[in-house]
Amino acid sequence: MKKNLFKFVWFVFPLTKLVYAYLAYSQHKEINNAFELTSILLMGIGIIACAVSIFLSKKIYKKSFLENKTVSMFVGSRASDNESKTFVLFSMLLGLAESAAVFGFVQYIITGNLIAGIVLYVFCFVAWLFNYPSAAESEEDE
Repeated sequence: MKKNLFKFVWFVFPLTKLVYAYLAYSQHKEINNAFELTSILLMGIGIIACAVSIFLSKKIYKKSFLENKTVSMFVGSRASDNESKTFVLFSMLLGLAESAAVFGFVQYIITGNLIAGIVLYVFCFVAWLFNYPSAAESEEDE
């Protein structure tokens, strides 16, 4: 895996958020900004997923983290070298950030709460920014 693949995946990531925004806009749902239990639950799950993605965003490039047994359990035996493990973890962290946008979209479709949807989109983009693969470049240079 070259650093260009990491950057390509990172730059393509916002395209799905544009699709979600278009689908939400095309639904013409009546806006109801009351925070129901569904909105709070999906918002909490999305924020926690983004927090985990932000917290682990720079740790995945460290060799000691990649050799951890817990990481091997999530990555599996297919990824034999550290570069493959890093890419799998990088993709998983972007997926965690993506889940916030999906939860924002779904809860808007279900409840019509636009505020919670926007908050989850913002958290998704913050986690996306934290996952910029600059640490992959510094590890390759060493």
